[in-house]
Amino acid sequence: MRIVHYITSDTKKTGYGIIEDDYIYPLKNCDTPGDLFAALKKEKMKTRGKIHAGEIQYLPPTEKGRPLYCAGLNYRDHAVEVRMPVPANPVFFTKSPGALCGGYDAVVYPSGVALLDYEIELAVIIGREIRKGTLLTEENLHEYILGIAIMNDVSARDIQLGRGQWFLGKSFRTFAPLGPVLQVFDTGVAERLYDLNLSLSVSDFQGRPYEKKAQKGTTGNMIFPIHRLLNELRTSFDLLPGDVVATGTPAGVALSSPGRFETRVADILGISQGQRIARFLGREKKNNDRYLEPGDVIESRIFSSDRVVDLGMQRNEIVRDV
Repeated sequence: MRIVHYITSDTKKTGYGIIEDDYIYPLKNCDTPGDLFAALKKEKMKTRGKIHAGEIQYLPPTEKGRPLYCAGLNYRDHAVEVRMPVPANPVFFTKSPGALCGGYDAVVYPSGVALLDYEIELAVIIGREIRKGTLLTEENLHEYILGIAIMNDVSARDIQLGRGQWFLGKSFRTFAPLGPVLQVFDTGVAERLYDLNLSLSVSDFQGRPYEKKAQKGTTGNMIFPIHRLLNELRTSFDLLPGDVVATGTPAGVALSSPGRFETRVADILGISQGQRIARFLGREKKNNDRYLEPGDVIESRIFSSDRVVDLGMQRNEIVRDV
């Protein structure tokens, strides 16, 4: 079952609905992710009428203001490409809830940013409260997760690295497109959870795909499985219905990394960390043409080979800040 969070183009009414082909079937008494989860478990999902998909705007499939937690360095191939050791424990950062936008919304290229990057991720949306004493396993995830969706962890690398912290560079408005659909976490999803294909491509304003701006991967390459990520988070705080947990990105991001020889020379010369970062960012701006530009269009997909799991196509145009 695939669900969308929408606002109608004419009446501006919001709601959740089941999407089938070109129609949305609005759900009764399901105004929040918690409502959706409860109705699913009680098998009491009721619809009223239908709306053509062309008459709605897709909203992020969660509540406004819900926290957004992200696992960093959680794919082996991504760790290799950025020349970082595989972490012994999950690494997390947050993005502001204000960064969330819909699966078809434009991503705004902020003024003052020079290195805008993309990161396709599988996101899980929490359906039931997860407390400190809750132990999640591969077998009981369906008791706590509402569903899964595509998220793009858009990142301003020059802000992220240049200021020595990640939050601001990852939290600009529209830097977390989520959706367009949420696929309910059922047996079909659970059985294919670590056999999903992730695919991201970028085209220019004329629709010509870039050869270098692309990602491909599989969830089987995750370092820490989803239940491990959630267990790590719930030891510190409760996870609540509607919370979003992004589970990491595969190889293919625009960001490069300093070479081993360069790093060794910097060590020998005693070059400070701040100087190293400044030099690295300068080279990225001059030599790396994989970063996003205004007019680019990102298309992202997550699906199983048999299409039992299909999270639709997320499509986001990069537009200049005004």
